[in-house]
Amino acid sequence: MKKRAIILLLSTMIMGSLLSACGSNNDNNSPSPTASAPAEESPSASPDAEPSEEASEQPAESPSVTPEQSASPEPSQTPAPTKEPSPSAKPSEPAKKPAATPAPSAKPSATPKPTPKPTPKPTPKPTVKPSPSPSAGIATSDVIDAMLKAVEQPSLMAMSADDIKNMYGIDTSTLADFSGRMPLMNVKTNEIAVFKVKKEKDIDAVKKGMVSRAEAVQKQFEQYLQDQYENAKNYKIVVEGNYVLFVISESADDLVKAFKAALKK
Repeated sequence: MKKRAIILLLSTMIMGSLLSACGSNNDNNSPSPTASAPAEESPSASPDAEPSEEASEQPAESPSVTPEQSASPEPSQTPAPTKEPSPSAKPSEPAKKPAATPAPSAKPSATPKPTPKPTPKPTPKPTVKPSPSPSAGIATSDVIDAMLKAVEQPSLMAMSADDIKNMYGIDTSTLADFSGRMPLMNVKTNEIAVFKVKKEKDIDAVKKGMVSRAEAVQKQFEQYLQDQYENAKNYKIVVEGNYVLFVISESADDLVKAFKAALKK
């Protein structure tokens, strides 16, 4: 029985030392008194085995309680709430918002194209109408009468339309008015004719007919009267507006001046 008691005592001591080692981290030092209780009872152990068993059972149960207390360190898991810094992920969301700001860059592409300015149409310049000649309405016969009043000439007679056509070869349909004087006697070459054309483009045709008339008179007097032949060679053709003058005379220059003066009245 003593061996059993010694073994039981040793076992309790070993268990006590193990429990004291495990509970060193805890503030509960209760295992140490429980281990001392069996030590006091060991001397008074009676030969009977029953008291020793009861005593051995009591220390065995007391250490079993301490492991439960040792398990109490579970609250050490409370540091888990350190995960709270997770809200730091929220600031990352605003970083995405600025990415959407480049959208306004599409607006400049929508700028309306400048509307082409309408090219101003050139205003037509007013056509300058040719100013009528000073005596646009004066009759050709009145012009010759004024010339004869200013410069004395031998006796002259009026020409007919047939005379104009046969002697000058001019188409009278191109003329607005015409008048002529030729010698009454066939011993003189003095001659005056004034033609008013409808269109200026017909002036050249009239002048051409006058040259032909001068050549015909020269040929007529070349072998007949030398002085009249020389007079026919000194003929003059003058154009004033739509009026054309043909004159053969010793006073041709004075007659030209009288012609221009008559048109200015």
